[in-house]
Amino acid sequence: MNKHVTQDDIIYFVMTDRFFGRNKRTVDPSDDSIHGGTLDGIIEKLNYLLELGVTTIWVTPVYENIERFGTTEPYHYYWPLRFDRMDNRLLDGTHLPNSVDMRTFGKFVDICEAKGMKVVLDMVVNHAGYGAHEGFDPTWFNVNGSGDIKGALAGLPDFNHDNPQVLDYFINNIEAWITRGEVTNIRMDTVKHVEPKFWHHFKAQIRGQYPDSCLIGEVLFEGKEDIGKLLQYQNYHDFDSIFDFPLCTALRSTLIYDESLRYWLARPRLNDHEPLGVLDDDNPFKGGYRNANRLVTLLDNHDLQRRIMSHARAKHPGEGSGLDWALRVTKLCLGALFTIRGIPQIYYGTEVGLEGWTVGDDDRDLRRDFPWHVIGDDNHPRQQFRKEHEIFEWTRDLIHLRKGNAALKYGTTITLWSDDLVYAFLRIATDDVAFVIINNGYAKMSHPIQLDLNPSAIPKRVETMMAGGLKHWKMGQTLTVQGGKVVVEVEGKTIDIYCRGVA
Repeated sequence: MNKHVTQDDIIYFVMTDRFFGRNKRTVDPSDDSIHGGTLDGIIEKLNYLLELGVTTIWVTPVYENIERFGTTEPYHYYWPLRFDRMDNRLLDGTHLPNSVDMRTFGKFVDICEAKGMKVVLDMVVNHAGYGAHEGFDPTWFNVNGSGDIKGALAGLPDFNHDNPQVLDYFINNIEAWITRGEVTNIRMDTVKHVEPKFWHHFKAQIRGQYPDSCLIGEVLFEGKEDIGKLLQYQNYHDFDSIFDFPLCTALRSTLIYDESLRYWLARPRLNDHEPLGVLDDDNPFKGGYRNANRLVTLLDNHDLQRRIMSHARAKHPGEGSGLDWALRVTKLCLGALFTIRGIPQIYYGTEVGLEGWTVGDDDRDLRRDFPWHVIGDDNHPRQQFRKEHEIFEWTRDLIHLRKGNAALKYGTTITLWSDDLVYAFLRIATDDVAFVIINNGYAKMSHPIQLDLNPSAIPKRVETMMAGGLKHWKMGQTLTVQGGKVVVEVEGKTIDIYCRGVA
């Protein structure tokens, strides 16, 4: 089994405390105590994740955390007290030893990998938990932050990685988690708040000695104007991947809130003066990402303003037609996530339409407990839960499609058409091709659209594969290709996907 994250993977992000555990309490989202989700509980639910089709599970940090800050317990485990051992609150004795030694996490990794599931561990090097600075040399911390990209994060004790003692400590700590905790894949928290010198040492020592390790950086720049700042972490600091927050913003802004696809996603290339969309920054020869296909793409997570279903419900409130439209645009967003380049990441519960939002600085509601009461013994939502069942089945089918389609996993992206309401593109792999088109209007196209297969950009063999060889992924009808043109008609707020080998 290849243990590091690749373009073959679908990542599922779990906030461990809110997922499942033998003694877990399900309480109001406003309750800021630890609810009792554990690593053992994740093991208990691996069959559910396998049924959904995900291949990789990303878990929140496992360090020993402080007891509490004010009235809040560190249910998210981002407030470390000690970096050299686990927190016993994440263990319930069901499947794992009760030992807080790093090797216990290695046991978790072994069990997941035996089921065919890779593991990403969330790591923190930027800060300690509130009050935890007393356990470290006081010279290890910044005072009020330093430099343009550095600053105290929510008042947490802020490590100074320009201090060689701090650098040395964390490099060795990460190596210990790799060797004793069997960590291959690292999601690094709050990357932009860490002094750049640290990444030079990481690249030399960790990546040099452990070349199979995979580093995914969380750099929270969300606007398309921020891509230049974002991509430096992949291009210059040698991260394997970073989270594509600008694409997340683009999909939400267009598919939920009806902004222009041409402005946000990709320009139609009718002239040289059009504003660039997010996908136009994929080209490394024009100052873009080193490898955009390795970016981790997402619709929501634990730090953003709302879950994607809550955005959809804000745009389309009420029951009846309101819920129908909310389901439709959420499925449209998921369709885009699994067909656009990158490595898709699902936030736990998104596959069943779980809601949640941030109010001011309070993000507890964004981290609701997983609604296990809707899941039946077959690891599918029960039929009476319409919303949950419909989104789960749609998500599972998209994952199955992507996993079996080389073009959707590895293919080069060729934009065929882009305007305010329509975006059409090809994904071309060595011996595979997929055609995807989005109609972001609310009505069916009034007549079929005809899209040129420009021979200056598209090999003749691709046109040959497409002609009579691509079928709709759900309905099975053959894509019409006539005289070097694709002819297609799409319903409103719909994504149509045509692939080879679809029954």
